[in-house]
Amino acid sequence: MKAERRGGTAPWAKVLGAVLLVPVVALVALIALSRVRESGREHDAFEATRADATRFADTLVATKGVTPSDQDVRDALDGFAGHGPRLGLLVGVRPAEHGTRVFVHFSRPYERGMSLFGPSDAMAVRCFTIELPETTRDRPRVTAHGPDVSCTTLAASTPN
Repeated sequence: MKAERRGGTAPWAKVLGAVLLVPVVALVALIALSRVRESGREHDAFEATRADATRFADTLVATKGVTPSDQDVRDALDGFAGHGPRLGLLVGVRPAEHGTRVFVHFSRPYERGMSLFGPSDAMAVRCFTIELPETTRDRPRVTAHGPDVSCTTLAASTPN
């Protein structure tokens, strides 16, 4: 005579649970991987804006000198972009204690991960403060600000 099993899970329920769990685990892993890759692409875009700001500062000092006017900076920014997309926007030029301070925001596109409900392209936009020294022998100092810092607000709140 067979003993009756009570309270145990039926074998078919275990199989069904495993079959349903595999796609859920795969989807969660795919979303996590997508977010990691997107974060990497956003970081690369930010580093590209930092490189753009540094190259622009070096170009500005080399071509316009240490005390450029607003128009000199605009011209340098237009020439810096060349025939490609315009990735920089001048916000302001202010005299500083030891030179000139330029506020520019640079942007670079990057591809978002799983974009089900929105566009697949995004922009990494950062404000940069470029401090041009009094002499051309010193290198300009480039400061990157966070993505939540408004370049317009920063320029308006920075004293001369």
